[in-house]
Amino acid sequence: MGFLGEMFGSGRNRFGAKILDRVLGNAAVASARFDPEAYEIVYRLANGYAAKLNLDTLYRRFGGKISAELLLSVDSLILPPDAPRGWDAVAPKLRPVLRRTGYGAVRGARDPVLARPALPFLSELVVIDLPTAVQFVTGQDLSCWGVEADEVFSVAHANLTELAMNTLDAFEPAPGMRVFEFADDDGSSYVGSLPLMAGWLAGIRTRTGTRPLLYLPAHLGMFVVLGATPETLVRLQELAEERHAAAQRPLSAVPYTIDDDGDPIPLPVGPDHPAYRAIRHAEIGLAVSAYRAQAEQLRGEKGGAVMELVHVRDPDGTETTVTSWPDRATVLLPKADHLCFVAGADVFRVAWAEVARLVALERTPGYDPPRYRVHAHPPAEIMNRLRALSS
Repeated sequence: MGFLGEMFGSGRNRFGAKILDRVLGNAAVASARFDPEAYEIVYRLANGYAAKLNLDTLYRRFGGKISAELLLSVDSLILPPDAPRGWDAVAPKLRPVLRRTGYGAVRGARDPVLARPALPFLSELVVIDLPTAVQFVTGQDLSCWGVEADEVFSVAHANLTELAMNTLDAFEPAPGMRVFEFADDDGSSYVGSLPLMAGWLAGIRTRTGTRPLLYLPAHLGMFVVLGATPETLVRLQELAEERHAAAQRPLSAVPYTIDDDGDPIPLPVGPDHPAYRAIRHAEIGLAVSAYRAQAEQLRGEKGGAVMELVHVRDPDGTETTVTSWPDRATVLLPKADHLCFVAGADVFRVAWAEVARLVALERTPGYDPPRYRVHAHPPAEIMNRLRALSS
């Protein structure tokens, strides 16, 4: 097979080649190339601004099929010819956004997007808000602008200060349950980013005397609930799952609230709560999705095997997560509810917390979601004790 056959032979790569043709046909674009390893189009505008177009989302959204709708979507994603270049021009257009952890991180990417942890399995990214498109800020952008990451995040937050103050006016003390839906149909308001603003959720609690409940089912918009009871939370969770399943770009069906310091956290509920199983289902779904995306990125990059997080349902209906620890191998484990030890025909499952009491499971730096590098199984004495704790 020749070079072009190798480069454009697969369905995904033929899709990428079609998108490249479309990008090259845009009058604002001076040059462009298809990077099949990172699965993106890297292009440069006539004004010198360099940008890239990630193809994974487009491929999934359109099922790999070329259509007029796809080509129009590509046109809308290409930056305008007057896209800002320098820091002074870009700074007022920066906005923070929430995405699933690992969003935009693809194997072989030479210029990863700027991201930091925000909530379990969710990260904060920054975009440049332009009239017809958004561009995610990358490490290369920071080098070009001569600024640090903290300054970029700080400026992006400051740009939403007015929106944060105006939306707080909607919240006043009142009896009963109230649901406040903040829509953002075209993505221009960034109202779904307000939970990232320090003090915004705490401000709702101060104004209403109620700890708010927050749902972020999709990339755009959100809804905030005040006065939810354990019983009404069951229906709210069903609504969140419906919105999440129907979303073109789903984010999370997990309910969030704030801790005593006013910081956002997943809503903690115990096994006796009426909505416990539904919330647990949402938490596991988010975790499995994040780890799956991470595993796809890591395979081929890191030494040792990258183990999957597996969603299982026990005979009593309880949902949980499991990962495997094979013997005589260096592997990267995801954080799971249970570890499954595998040595030939000898297979048994132990709760992660029980394993951690007997084995030093140290988090390996540089992974979000977290990973733990382990080698061979523990000594026989420890394995016997673990086997006695198996479920």
